[in-house]
Amino acid sequence: MTRELVTVFLFLAVVLAIYRYHRRILDALRRFDADNVKRIKEQEAEKADPLAHFKHTLKTAEEQVEAVTEITIADARLGTPVTRYVFEGEQFATRAEADIARAEKIRAIARTYYVELPAALAERKDQSTVAGTAPPNTPPPTGSNVVPLRRGDETLH
Repeated sequence: MTRELVTVFLFLAVVLAIYRYHRRILDALRRFDADNVKRIKEQEAEKADPLAHFKHTLKTAEEQVEAVTEITIADARLGTPVTRYVFEGEQFATRAEADIARAEKIRAIARTYYVELPAALAERKDQSTVAGTAPPNTPPPTGSNVVPLRRGDETLH
């Protein structure tokens, strides 16, 4: 009896919660769907773009670099508030200078990726680094790879 009451109460609580927040839930699902549609369109466009790999590399490198932040400090000479832009702990007088420093950092990360890429691909082709492969000096297996079916107490002859 008590179990059924708890079950009915929980069911009604879930239904009321869904009714109360259904617009938020549907909006979130619509945003999720729109993001997926946008991502799929971008992937289709990238198939025809010969520079897509470079764009993706720059986008990935950009995610690894912090953003330029704006701070207001007192001027050393006049004591009036002055806006400065900070990137990696260094202060810049203009946003353009800070953005140039940030772009250089992004390019350096992407350049390092492409410098290290040939070595990574060469290592990937090396059979000894692939998990599950036999060492190169072992002879290939001979004979059939068919395993006979065993029943009960039968033995192989």
